[in-house]
Amino acid sequence: MARYSADTESVRQFVTMNTTGSGRPRDPRIDDAVLEVTRSMLLDVGWEQLSLRAIAARASVSRASMSRRWPSKAHLVLGSILGATPDLTPFEGTDRVGWIRWVVDGSALLFSRPEVRAAAPGLLAALRDHDDLRNELWRGFSGPSTALFIQNSNDPDAALLDAKAVLVMAAGAAMFSSLIAVEDNTDELRTRMLELLLPAAEISR
Repeated sequence: MARYSADTESVRQFVTMNTTGSGRPRDPRIDDAVLEVTRSMLLDVGWEQLSLRAIAARASVSRASMSRRWPSKAHLVLGSILGATPDLTPFEGTDRVGWIRWVVDGSALLFSRPEVRAAAPGLLAALRDHDDLRNELWRGFSGPSTALFIQNSNDPDAALLDAKAVLVMAAGAAMFSSLIAVEDNTDELRTRMLELLLPAAEISR
């Protein structure tokens, strides 16, 4: 099987700020504590009742420290459920068939997490009002993975379009089935969706 190596420049696209406003290094312990508290509070109180002030209090972090790291609740919640950079480990050593399989399975796993389901409706509404965050999110999480798909392609532009289409269809289907088509959110449905998407592995050569 063909192997794909990560495009390191693309991986850097969706990193968060590594310093505070004064230029001092950020303390990763604060980040970890706040992100963990955010995930926990999403389950406890839900999106609507979640606030930066309440998270700061529970995490024993100053409100100023929170603001320097995350300018809005949407930024913080996204960081808590997705992380600062995409995890490309599942794509290592795989071919395009494996790439598509992981996009489908990984999307299903993501939207099966209870904190993601708790955040999704409110977060989608918030992203509507944050063009910068929405665009950054898509570029950051489509860029690194699609870079792996298009390597060694005879037609990179066509392969890139196919890779983005697979990402949109797989992630969109996972979100829709986890939030709306819950009674049909089955392994059988995902298997059939995978069968329909796998031909893209050959089309994009």
